[in-house]
Amino acid sequence: MEKFSNIKTLLIEDKSNTHKSTDSNEKDLNALNKKLEGINDIYIYVKATSKYYWVQKKIFFSSNEVCNNLNISLKELKTMRELQLIKVYDDIAYWYGWREGCYNLLDKNFILQPSDTPFSHPCINKLIDNVCWHKQENIEYLHKAILYKYYNINDVTLPAIVLYWKWWSWKGTLMSLLATIFWKCNVLANLWQRDLTSSFDTYRGQKLVVEFAEVTTNNTHSDMGILNKLKNIIWASSITINEKWVRQYQIDNIAWFFISSNSNRPLQLDDKDKGNRRFTVIKSDTALQDWKDINEVIRDKNIVADYLALLHHKYPEVLEWNNLEALDNQDKRDLEERSQHEANQFWDRVHSNFPDYSWKKTKKDIENHMINMFCTDNQIDEKEFLKYFWNNSKYPKKKIRMWDQTFMWVVIPEIH
Repeated sequence: MEKFSNIKTLLIEDKSNTHKSTDSNEKDLNALNKKLEGINDIYIYVKATSKYYWVQKKIFFSSNEVCNNLNISLKELKTMRELQLIKVYDDIAYWYGWREGCYNLLDKNFILQPSDTPFSHPCINKLIDNVCWHKQENIEYLHKAILYKYYNINDVTLPAIVLYWKWWSWKGTLMSLLATIFWKCNVLANLWQRDLTSSFDTYRGQKLVVEFAEVTTNNTHSDMGILNKLKNIIWASSITINEKWVRQYQIDNIAWFFISSNSNRPLQLDDKDKGNRRFTVIKSDTALQDWKDINEVIRDKNIVADYLALLHHKYPEVLEWNNLEALDNQDKRDLEERSQHEANQFWDRVHSNFPDYSWKKTKKDIENHMINMFCTDNQIDEKEFLKYFWNNSKYPKKKIRMWDQTFMWVVIPEIH
């Protein structure tokens, strides 16, 4: 086999390391060459996991499994390692650049290069406009975010984009556009809620763009767990992968995350006072027309290369940015309001209707007056409301001792 034509020379020159004759070595070599003829699979050996890694399929295998795949013996597999036909690395990496001792799984040659002709095809404009509900601030942000990711591949601090609401707005078509830019092997789309809650990881790094679709369960407790899981991977520079039959390992996490949904509450955000800096929220309320033409255009590399050139030409300031902030728009504020726990909706009501109700208040006074009034006005079961109120209240109750008595107090700040 041509790609192994140097093996014979290496074996003959290395007589001191073998007790067999050269003729025997040549016989073994010829047998190995015959078995490997026509096989173009690339395997590497990773010390960190003590496993072989099939590069094309991105899967770890044991020695026996590799032998079965290549139809060779363990002895022949060892020979391939000794002659560096299977190269040995300390670890794997997924990084735009180089890491010493690591096999880099990110091939930058796949990423689309801009053309010399700045132009945005009307179908691409229609897609972005539709996804962003024709709101200019959303449209500008999404264009700039695509450009920023393109020129800052390794930046892990990009806010996740939450796209939601309208059926047939073709949020998935946006993933296809990104797959043309960053190449389809670097994009993982349409993961679900179960992929966040499974014991084994579906997302194993090695992606530049990752989309989760329909992750909410309409159970607040479960959805907070989903949010915390997402927060553990969004902005994390590396993640620990739990894969069947492979010891846990870490890998770079440089993905830009998207959460898409047709629900009015696509994600259970934290209460609005926490900022939700990891998320940009974009709502769409218009269905995408001409979807067939648009899907054809966004898969045309020449057209998309012109679009990249247009972004570079139109938004040169993005190339100077050191980070990308989440968009503070009305879409996000609306979703935060829907996500906010009733306990903090209560405090918003207090601040709005009783601006002077501040400083130190007893727990008893708050429950007997303010909470009673709130539950009565909103037809809420007060007993059920109080079950969860203090665990979720942004103003916690505290024990304060005055003379020989201990009271439960709450410190309520002044709202200006």
